Amino acid sequence: MHVEARAQGPGVVVGRSGASIGRVHYSEIDYWPHNTCLYVTDFLGNNPRFAYYLLQTLNLALYNSGSAQPSLNRNLIYSIPLRVPPRDEQDQIAAMLRALDDRIALLRETNATLEAIAQALFKSWFVDFDPVRAKQQGLAPAGMDEATAAWFPDSFEASGRGLIPKAWTEASIYDIAHVIYGAPFASSKFNTKGIGRPLIRIRDLRDEAPGVYSAEVHPKGYLVKPGDIVVGMDGEFRAYLWGGEQAWLNQRVCVFAPNVDVPAAFLRHTIEPQLAHIEATETATTVIHLCKGDIDRFVSLVPPEAVLSAYAEATGPHYARIVVNKQTCRTLATLRDTLLPRLISGQLRLPEAEASVAQA
Repeated sequence: MHVEARAQGPGVVVGRSGASIGRVHYSEIDYWPHNTCLYVTDFLGNNPRFAYYLLQTLNLALYNSGSAQPSLNRNLIYSIPLRVPPRDEQDQIAAMLRALDDRIALLRETNATLEAIAQALFKSWFVDFDPVRAKQQGLAPAGMDEATAAWFPDSFEASGRGLIPKAWTEASIYDIAHVIYGAPFASSKFNTKGIGRPLIRIRDLRDEAPGVYSAEVHPKGYLVKPGDIVVGMDGEFRAYLWGGEQAWLNQRVCVFAPNVDVPAAFLRHTIEPQLAHIEATETATTVIHLCKGDIDRFVSLVPPEAVLSAYAEATGPHYARIVVNKQTCRTLATLRDTLLPRLISGQLRLPEAEASVAQA
């Protein structure tokens, strides 16, 4: 068991084998490098973060020296010729790129907080029924004005899922949403040159960056828009709030579209545990699959419209901000990735780069 860090931060680590080959990581704090990576022990007076950015521009995966298993040999890296600016210029370049990275990280942290708020409120209102339990005890629901509290009952009644708030109902998922399935776009027409529109495949859901485009206009095609709830149907079943650009929905990917007056956050948190249950209980010899029959069995607790409206008012701005923050992250990441190689190579001078950042 390793209880003490072997390397002192700040440090730079490069994956040297397998799927991580050539990937560059930065650690601000002390760390323990795994035996499947290379790490820097001496920056020879250079700015560590500048070294991190510089290594990202080298496409180190191309220096694979393995036959069956990809492997990165440090002796090959040592032979790469580099042009490095003076330390003071390194410091300025690293500071500019770090500012962009920090802004992206802050936006992602903000989104995580907003997601947690919407989820916590959903659990309180629609899982634990805190407002109903408070009124049942003759108390005012916490954190809620009188007008909103009035829409919650003060007692429960029996249902197929146990006790639920009085006058609330349990219904099919189709009473609060409709499901749109992706079309079978022809893979022979995919391209990576940006021709047509981007196409969302399961692998694109996590980073919201489709890797292929298609000029095909499928008669059953659906254009996913920012704010849609998108679910992959093979391997893992997660409900993603799409923050990427408009893109075609490919087969084996679906969109859960809330009906009118149903908040997106309510729908998303309703299907999440049911998707997780299918994922946990599905068995297959290779890859698990989500099918329409599974979705047909999804159910939803349906509160009065006024309660849904109150939840929409509380969470709608959060979800809208999450989408905007995701779009801003993508813009900043594109700017960073555009500036990085040009700054490192000296093709772009700092004043020009600063102007681009200020404009963005």
